[in-house]
Amino acid sequence: MRIPVNWLKEYVKVPDNLSELTGKLTMAGHMLDKLDKVNNDVIVDLELRGNRADCYSILGIAREVSALFNTPLNYPKIYQKSHKVLQLNEVGLKVTSDYLQRVIMIIIRDIKLTQSPNWLKERLEEYGIPAINNIVDLSNYVMLETGQPMHTFDLDRVGKNLTIRLATKGEQMTTFLGETISLTNDDLVWANEKDILSIAGVIGGKLHSISNETKNVLLESASYNQANIRRSVHRHKLLTDAGIRHEKELDPNLVEFGIYRFLELIKENKWGKIENKILDYYPSLTRPWNLNLNFGYLNTLSGRVIEPKKVIEILKRLSFKIIKENSKDLEVECPTYRTDVKSEEDLIEEVLRIDGYDKIPEKILSVEIPKNITPNFINQEQNIKNNLVSLGFDEIISLPFVRQENLRLNKYLFEKITLPVRVVNPPSPDIEEMRMTLFPNLSDFTRKIINERGDEVRLFEVGKIYFKNKKNYIEERKAGICYWSKNKESYFKFKGFLEAFFTKISIVGAIFIEMDSPIFLNSYKISLYGKIVGIGGEIDNIYYAEIDLDKILKDISAPQVTLWPKYPPQIEDITLVVPERTKIGEVIQSIKSVDNNVSEVELIDIYKDSHTFKIWYQDPKKTLDNEEVEKIRVKIVKILSNKGLKIKG
Repeated sequence: MRIPVNWLKEYVKVPDNLSELTGKLTMAGHMLDKLDKVNNDVIVDLELRGNRADCYSILGIAREVSALFNTPLNYPKIYQKSHKVLQLNEVGLKVTSDYLQRVIMIIIRDIKLTQSPNWLKERLEEYGIPAINNIVDLSNYVMLETGQPMHTFDLDRVGKNLTIRLATKGEQMTTFLGETISLTNDDLVWANEKDILSIAGVIGGKLHSISNETKNVLLESASYNQANIRRSVHRHKLLTDAGIRHEKELDPNLVEFGIYRFLELIKENKWGKIENKILDYYPSLTRPWNLNLNFGYLNTLSGRVIEPKKVIEILKRLSFKIIKENSKDLEVECPTYRTDVKSEEDLIEEVLRIDGYDKIPEKILSVEIPKNITPNFINQEQNIKNNLVSLGFDEIISLPFVRQENLRLNKYLFEKITLPVRVVNPPSPDIEEMRMTLFPNLSDFTRKIINERGDEVRLFEVGKIYFKNKKNYIEERKAGICYWSKNKESYFKFKGFLEAFFTKISIVGAIFIEMDSPIFLNSYKISLYGKIVGIGGEIDNIYYAEIDLDKILKDISAPQVTLWPKYPPQIEDITLVVPERTKIGEVIQSIKSVDNNVSEVELIDIYKDSHTFKIWYQDPKKTLDNEEVEKIRVKIVKILSNKGLKIKG
């Protein structure tokens, strides 16, 4: 929020030393972002991090300065309406949505449309708002001064019957900037019999705004449901000054103050004739509300004793009224513009920030430092990451969304039938769904850095995937592992990485089973104790495996320590003619099942239908001789022959 110091001085006394002003504001929760200079005025730019709708105005910050320095506040002059105000009948208004909280409409006739005077232009220039004409500029000025947005329509073009309603999906409106917007049935709009006049609280339309031919003006000041305005602002990416204020829960009573401040300036500058007629739609009156404040609770939270007299003084400086008081409690009436104060804790916060957070005493913790309370699954995930890093893989972290060009990868990677989770309010236009697999983002990143890495890329990501079935939304934790290499042996090397990874996390018994996939070549399932815990395959020379952490982490056991074999193995290679669609994982398991002394089997080469396996024969109690190895070999040949596999050579 930009605050011109000279403008601020019109309402409250400001310290000569700006550091004192900005320091106090920062300690009260309005952090200084930067100082600028425009038109010989210093601009204090504040970060308004709290939900303080009342501070999005010069007057709101003036209230804060008044409370912080205990100096009087000078409110701007407002128009004094007649005791006998007539009902405005020239324009009818129909309201069909509860999102409208209040609206006031007044007619100004015979307006004098000119360029704005220099004082008005300069005020807007300090906020980067371009001057248009005196009437439009005045509405912007009053919004900056009071925090209440308002809108001016050309009375002679707007029509006799207005409606505030929700738009019909697909209705279109052209903004005063010339942009055409397609509306949804959640957008609150002003409309006449033919056209959409504006998106309520966000932006005005082109057809009925003030022009050089305008003679009479319909002025409206309104308050809307903040959540509805916020949705419209972000849905259509319309970050307007009015929208920013309306999405902060403005006080409906500010509607009247803002419009009468506008009329006062019209009268002072003789820019039009104000009709003594008003339409004030206010279905549910917002009244001040009461909260209790317990002094003992205040002292407990603040860590020190604050005298009741001091508490009462601070609350009065902030325009809170004391309804009842005793030695233990206060009953406090909250002003309606403090829409952020809803609880006793909020009241205590007000006392502490004005009194000074720096006065809260420092204390050394006297309690025992808690033991490690990190959830076990966090430690398990970190262990997964550490082991992949130890194998030379780099971690990436991506957003859980999928771009349009990757929707096919997102949908068809798995065998099971699942439905994607669609994003209602996507962060960019090319995003429609949340990820059902980690592969699209990992493969995209791999392709981007192939030229940078040269011969080899090793990446992984640990994160959640999202999908739904007919009844529920489901989240699962996955580890995605991606590998690319120039070398022909990439498949074997990647498989070796996976086996080493399982060994490192104490997973024993994982086997690879071939499967069909509409996406991958050489695709496989990873099976552990009869259940599928992952899948993998190749696409565009990128090798990928995705492991279900929720399943494998249950089966991780404490590392098993075994003695290193005293006796050396006998190792030999065997080449088989393997028919198409034979599952290599089953071949390896068949060889291992022949004899307990077959300690390891590994596929080491493929050429057309020839597959070469390396077999380790090893007895932990003695050295096997050639005759014993031959007997095992005969058994292997027999079981493979029964499966239709032939020994080559």
